[in-house]
Order: sequence, then structure tokens, then C-alpha cells
Amino acid sequence: MAKGIIYVMTTVVPGLIKIGKTGTANFEKRMYNLEKNGYSNVVGLKRYFAIEVEDYDEKEMLLDDIFSKSRLENTELFALDVNLVVQL
Repeated sequence: MAKGIIYVMTTVVPGLIKIGKTGTANFEKRMYNLEKNGYSNVVGLKRYFAIEVEDYDEKEMLLDDIFSKSRLENTELFALDVNLVVQL
């Protein structure tokens, strides 16, 4: 079982969030890169929530499936209330 981090970030666009995953050892570097450079032409990303879990690949895919109707095509961006994602 691979251990890693699932994270949620807010953007400068209200109601637009990023859901992603990374290895535990790579978390700080990933956050730095996203916060500094943005993602898919969206800037102003800020860390909101992160949790270390077992089977992080499968759990992130589950979140992608659950929120698929709110996903911006071909991205890790979702038009969702960030608190809803964190509660799940």
C-alpha cells in the first residue's frame, strides 16, 4: 500500500479548486511549484487542506470519480465548494 498525500488548493477564481496527489517526500516541493507557478493557466493557488493516506492513487481517483461532473475537462480543477471536498 503506497502512502502519499491528497491535497486541496483554492485558486483566485471563487469556487474553483484543485484536487491533487503527491508522494509524501515530494509534498513541500509540489506545493511550492504550484503556489509559485500556478496550474493550467490558473494562478494564485493556495494550500487549503492536505492529508496523508494509504493507497493515495486509488483515493484520489475515487474523488475524481465522485466529483467528475464538476471537473474542468483534462485538468485537476473542479468547480466545487472546497468545504464539501474537505468533509468527504
